[in-house]
Amino acid sequence: MTERYDRRAFLRRVTRRVSALGLTVPTVSMLGCNVEDIPSEDEGSEFPDRAITRPVLLPWTGDAVRIRAPLSEMPVAYVSKGLRSIFIGLDSRIEVSVMLAAHISVSTGLWRIPLPGDDLRMAVVAGDELREFEETPIGEWDATMDPTEGDFRVRRGLGENVQVAFDCLPMAGREGWYSAGPWLVEQCTGRGPELCREDFMEIGTGSRYTDRTMGACAGPVGTVRYVTWACPDL
Repeated sequence: MTERYDRRAFLRRVTRRVSALGLTVPTVSMLGCNVEDIPSEDEGSEFPDRAITRPVLLPWTGDAVRIRAPLSEMPVAYVSKGLRSIFIGLDSRIEVSVMLAAHISVSTGLWRIPLPGDDLRMAVVAGDELREFEETPIGEWDATMDPTEGDFRVRRGLGENVQVAFDCLPMAGREGWYSAGPWLVEQCTGRGPELCREDFMEIGTGSRYTDRTMGACAGPVGTVRYVTWACPDL
């Protein structure tokens, strides 16, 4: 992939990888969450204008389920906790570093990025493995790479509240039926020139069932965590 982003090439790349894994490739509009408009009965309604009601659920860990939230455009930057790298373009370095309150070492080129909840008055010390990342060109970022909890990405757009609630959905590659929510989370919309940060994190816990009868889940067998991309509470 070149430094200049090509949307069609990006989608072709994701499609080839998913097909190689033997999965059914949905249309772009169905990749990930199904976002629907919910009409509000009045302005004082507690529910947001957008909702995730039929997400694509993916196996994650033994106690966690991933709610897929793919990108339609390349992120401005992607920070990989597992690879200890920040993937970013040269034209975005200053803007992103200011947003993240990051310090870029002159001697090593490493990014020192505070974690959510850190005191920004305290500088990140050299050698801090949790907060120090090697800079890598955004063109080398693999869009099909599985995220690690703690990864985050910077996108263009505003953060908007989204309601997450679904009942008795199946999952490819794992037995059982899954229900969760309602939760109110913030996600980047992809609309607008502003920078918006999303972290790959747990957003709540829900139920896993062994059976489904007459459209309803039966036989709860335990609680599972749900992880997806959402704006952190910084």
